[in-house]
Amino acid sequence: MGHQPGLDGLRGLSVLAVIAYHAGFSAFHGGFLGVEVFFVVSGYLITTLLLEEHERSAAVSLRSFWVRRARRLLPALAVVLIATTLWVLLWGSPEQASQLRRDLPWAVGYLANWGQILGDVPYFASGDPPLLRHLWSLAVEEQWYVVWPLVFAWLMRRTRSDGRRARRALSGAVVAYALGWWVVRGGATPMGWPVSGADRINFAYLSTPTRASGLLLGAAAAFVWRPWRRPGLGRLPSRPLDLALGLSLGVLGSAVIGADLTAGYMYPGLLAVTAVASLVAIGVSVHPAATGARFVLGNRWIVAVGRRSYGLYLWHWPVFVVMGATDGRLGPFVVASMVTVILSEVAYRVVEVPLRSGLLGRWWRRRAPGRRAVVAVSVVGVLTLSVAVAAVDEFDPSVGGAEQEFALASADSVDPAVLDETMKVSTTVVEDVPTAPTTPASDPTVSSEGDLIDDGSPATTLVAPPTTVPLALPEEPVRLVILGDSQAGSLAVNLPSGIEEFFDVVDGSSDGCSVHESGVVRSRLPFALDMAMCDGVLDRWERRAASGGVALVVLGAWDVLDLEVDGVSRPFASLEWNSLFVERLDTAVSRVLDAGATVALLEVACMRPVDVEGAGVPALPERGEDDRVAHLNSVLAGYAAATDGVTFVEGPDAWCADEVIATDLDYRWDGVHVYRPGAKLIIETVAPALLGLAAVG
Repeated sequence: MGHQPGLDGLRGLSVLAVIAYHAGFSAFHGGFLGVEVFFVVSGYLITTLLLEEHERSAAVSLRSFWVRRARRLLPALAVVLIATTLWVLLWGSPEQASQLRRDLPWAVGYLANWGQILGDVPYFASGDPPLLRHLWSLAVEEQWYVVWPLVFAWLMRRTRSDGRRARRALSGAVVAYALGWWVVRGGATPMGWPVSGADRINFAYLSTPTRASGLLLGAAAAFVWRPWRRPGLGRLPSRPLDLALGLSLGVLGSAVIGADLTAGYMYPGLLAVTAVASLVAIGVSVHPAATGARFVLGNRWIVAVGRRSYGLYLWHWPVFVVMGATDGRLGPFVVASMVTVILSEVAYRVVEVPLRSGLLGRWWRRRAPGRRAVVAVSVVGVLTLSVAVAAVDEFDPSVGGAEQEFALASADSVDPAVLDETMKVSTTVVEDVPTAPTTPASDPTVSSEGDLIDDGSPATTLVAPPTTVPLALPEEPVRLVILGDSQAGSLAVNLPSGIEEFFDVVDGSSDGCSVHESGVVRSRLPFALDMAMCDGVLDRWERRAASGGVALVVLGAWDVLDLEVDGVSRPFASLEWNSLFVERLDTAVSRVLDAGATVALLEVACMRPVDVEGAGVPALPERGEDDRVAHLNSVLAGYAAATDGVTFVEGPDAWCADEVIATDLDYRWDGVHVYRPGAKLIIETVAPALLGLAAVG
């Protein structure tokens, strides 16, 4: 085949799409599909090389193949891993060090994709991204390089025609696509490994069996499409080929602009379309008559990018994360791109090209002076870094603050009046807020159709449960299940000591997940979170509530934002937003009630978000708007008043009334998520109500 500059050009365009996607530019929302183009090109190229070797010698030297791959890939990866490790150990945050400790062993073994799957690290989640997260795709390719030559040798022995070999490779691709479709839509993974929600999409996007589809399609094409072997094809007209290339590039460009990684149509729909369009572009690029492809994809600048695509891919992500160039801002992106180009070019000229040409092997065979010293220094250096990484402490950004001691209002009992006041909420009822149709018509604030009635009075008192009783300390700790998003999680992990005498706490939180299992929440800032990652979260709620007790639902951080479903925007507090939120809240609460738990909806706290290191999510302005919080509380309170078995529980007044406490980062480290003092404030405020709910039962 020789050198085909069009394939380098295709890889160059693909790596630029991936870089733009990782930079957070909304115009390249589907830039992650550049990886699929890489897979198809790799499958085609590797199979072609194996075929040509088999035709020359009637066999394939697996040892030589693997040595060539190692020489091509390992040195550049080693340099990036060493540089990233040194940076993290010297200047990185505790969270980055903890992430490195988790990810580095997987990266060294080219198993990063499985490390992310097994470690429940969603590729598309919010928060501070791990510095080695991008290595999943290299892991898939390296696993392919290990397995495919063995399969290829088997195919060459067992089948007698390239057509049959192509059909078998194509069948494998179809199976891979079917597996991705099955998993995303709720099926079990191979060997019965159950996955749900974000795990399903994570598995479909990251796993080798599901992502081998593009590699297998490229391999199938290599068996039947090698037009350079027929020189006469060069006399054919170029126009049909140019049109095919233009169509394929148009499809790829549209996908890069509009695709959504978590959308159902991705698996296998758009993923397969991308792979087929890539095959067309590859087929045209290697055709002798394709003058248009040589002009477009053979451009020397694009080809130069393509030849350096491996290094650019390796370096750009850790550089972008370190320099804060992942949120769509042009300035940081330009600076980070310049740093990436410099680092990757130095590594390309000093490491990749010399070692790929066999320089290390020749130096080793000459028994050059100092060889032992170099080896010794390298071994000591690697061992030192390994020990340093292993010594890193695990880090949880949600845990912090001075230790606290839980104190109930009274040692023996709580006065009924205290319980009564705790169980009440005085709030203005918001007109047109829908509620679940479960409240009896006798409720003075709810119509027979289940709608809240605004009688014109400034406030309405909602009382739940209908009976208040003196509160005695329980003989056994009350089972308390804390459900909700990361606010719930931070409350659960920061509770004061002594709480175990009163409550057996179960953490049922899911970071980034409210009651939504689909749609996108959007801020005025250039920030959005795809709730598809939360598909299946209500299964978790139901499982945690299955043993009964009191379920404390903690929401708010994501629920003060606008919501977009199926491309239709529902602005916060609009009738459409109210209706959808209550519908989804009712779905979630009903599953908890059916599981046997009593539900307490915690009043949403007034938030004072600030940008702090390690927050991962910027200080979203909507969270700091008290009128949004008040509206959300009205919706929650109205729903609780209209739903049997559900109580709205007031939290501490200080979050809204005391600016000193509300803005103290010792209470809430980012103005939203509590540390230990904030958790103590909340749990001591709501404990009487929760114990009362358990007593009423």
